[in-house]
Amino acid sequence: MEFDKAVKELELLIDTLERDQDERALLLLQLVDDIHRPAIELIMAGEPDHPVANALLSMYDLAPVDEQIQVEEALDEVRPYIESHGGELELLDVEDGVVHVRLSGSCSGCAGSAITLKRGVEDVLKERYENFKEVVAHEPDGSEVADEQNGGGGAQLLQIEGLGKPEAGSKKPATLKRPVFLDAGTLDELAPGEMKAVESEGKSILILNVEGEPYAFRNVCPVDGRLPLDGGRLSGNVLVCPWHNCGYDARTGKRADNEPDQPDLAVVPIAVRDGLLQVAVNVA
Repeated sequence: MEFDKAVKELELLIDTLERDQDERALLLLQLVDDIHRPAIELIMAGEPDHPVANALLSMYDLAPVDEQIQVEEALDEVRPYIESHGGELELLDVEDGVVHVRLSGSCSGCAGSAITLKRGVEDVLKERYENFKEVVAHEPDGSEVADEQNGGGGAQLLQIEGLGKPEAGSKKPATLKRPVFLDAGTLDELAPGEMKAVESEGKSILILNVEGEPYAFRNVCPVDGRLPLDGGRLSGNVLVCPWHNCGYDARTGKRADNEPDQPDLAVVPIAVRDGLLQVAVNVA
């Protein structure tokens, strides 16, 4: 409705309410005036950040959103995914478009954590946070990985272009191949508690459904590096090797038995798009 027309209709409505002596409606009009008038006066006086003025602007979604709140709301969209993998995502700081986060729990240090950050955190921030520039991922306090990879700095700037890992003692951030996701069947074909082996780009990949969430690993037991795991069994969250009876956390690939010093499974990034399972074997 045009502004002038709306004003005229409002004036007619007020005349009608006053004539009919509708007390509740007149009280409503008075309350609207009591809220708007002081707030508008503050805005006209150049004080839009005053709590009263800010409250009115917020009613109309016109108040500037605090960057910290904006980023937290964006991260809330990916936290369920990360938590389903046994991880925790903490926002540390937002400064000049740079978002500092800490990824801890089971996700910390796992081979797919940087891909998880790229695929989830960075993408949602690009969409929801207009001033976004980059994500800086900090390792959990006391992490040996952070000290080893970042010269004690404890932070890793995620870079997607390029190859390889930094040399020992180097302060350069680790660089990763850009993941290329290829179709690997549908999620409906894999019921919770089931697993299957698929071939992709000449590599055998083991896909597991743990409580409705898919996970993927190289289909080979790391104990000997050659025997497949798809003949094993999935017991809850534990994948048991059919050859050596060793157990692995089916969500993180880490050893789940009493041999923590033994090698872990090789994580393969996996995504679900429109019901299709997709794996990125080029970064596995």
